[in-house]
Amino acid sequence: MHTYKTAIRVLLSKRLIILIYVGFLCLMMFGLSWMFASQTASLGSSDTYEPTHADVAIINQDAEHGRFAEDMRAFLSHDSDIIDIGSTAEQMQTAVASNYVDLIIIIPDGYTSDLAKALDQGTTVPQLEVVTSYTSAYGSLARLQLDDFLTLTRIDALAQHASQQHGHAAITAATLTDAADRVLTATGDQREAFPEIAVAKDPHANEDMEEAARITFINTVKMGVYPLLVAMMVTTALTMSSFSLPNVRRRLYASPQHTGPMVLAEFLGCATFGLAIGLLFFGISLALPALAGLPITGIPVLTLVFTLLSSFLYAVVGVACGFMVSMLSSNDVVVNAAGNVYGLLVMFTSGVAFPISMMPDFMIAIGKLTPGWWLCQSIDAISGENGRLDIGAWAQNCLLVALFGATFILIGLAVSKLRRTRPSLEASGVTQLIEA
Repeated sequence: MHTYKTAIRVLLSKRLIILIYVGFLCLMMFGLSWMFASQTASLGSSDTYEPTHADVAIINQDAEHGRFAEDMRAFLSHDSDIIDIGSTAEQMQTAVASNYVDLIIIIPDGYTSDLAKALDQGTTVPQLEVVTSYTSAYGSLARLQLDDFLTLTRIDALAQHASQQHGHAAITAATLTDAADRVLTATGDQREAFPEIAVAKDPHANEDMEEAARITFINTVKMGVYPLLVAMMVTTALTMSSFSLPNVRRRLYASPQHTGPMVLAEFLGCATFGLAIGLLFFGISLALPALAGLPITGIPVLTLVFTLLSSFLYAVVGVACGFMVSMLSSNDVVVNAAGNVYGLLVMFTSGVAFPISMMPDFMIAIGKLTPGWWLCQSIDAISGENGRLDIGAWAQNCLLVALFGATFILIGLAVSKLRRTRPSLEASGVTQLIEA
């Protein structure tokens, strides 16, 4: 019991290692799951249709007829967001190069007067300077609305000109501006011009949200394949390596207690910490969908129970792997490198980073040689998809995960026995005086 408590104290004293491998890795991996959970919750929580608006910038260089530009801006604001990007050449070039807006409309100097003259004389109408973003279709849709505004304004101006009693009055810029005012009033006041969209309530919306919560929980648990393994592997290896230092090992060998029970107590101390970290990761996996607003009531109870058991088993396997590494090397650099390399190998070949359908055969073959693959398979077996729980498949996959842990322990014990039978203890130098 004394060795057990000492192992826990030594492990907890490595605060920086715990902060990095438990804290930072946990935040990094579960942060990805939080993004997925919050996005899923936001998509399913709205009961109204909210269309995406295009970002439109209107630059008026026709200073004499600013009201026409204001009417254009008000017309487009019904379905677009009007953005101010400035009016200098540098600002416009930056907006175009960075795709800051979907559509840029430049009203040239004298455009309103030139348009009125063209309508009055029946010549070709002048064109606006328009720049459409090449990465978004919303800019093209906003340009169609711009064409609608110009078409309606021209029709109204020509109609008013034809209905005048004298019929010979010229179409001026003021006439065109008045026509734009009438178009804006007609389309803004009439509800049928911009009708409200009725959205029928989905009777299966709650079921879909529960399914999203279940998927988020399962994916989050799988995300723990990398941080849980690396955290327990590195912390265990560094803790047990502390007992292998020359001075410590020399005192342990001199004690009347057998080495086997001492190593077992050290392992149990690290395993206790591993179970606590496994419970922490499980709690975070369950809390993420709940904090995102997804109903966790749709997750089957048996799924929660068996997932917790899988997390505990995987944490102990990580401890076993750390025990093996500590027997092979007590160098901190080697331990950290081995933990990160092996953890990344497990993550990229277990089906967490990439869908299994996208993975080449050789990566799948490598993944099956790691405990992370079989952990993910065990979780999939009791994920509760379509209400199905395959406890038999879960038990088989967990047995394979446990076999990995047993293999790590056996390798570590073999190396430990070799080190005991052939000790390489560092002895202090002894000076021998030889009489001549």
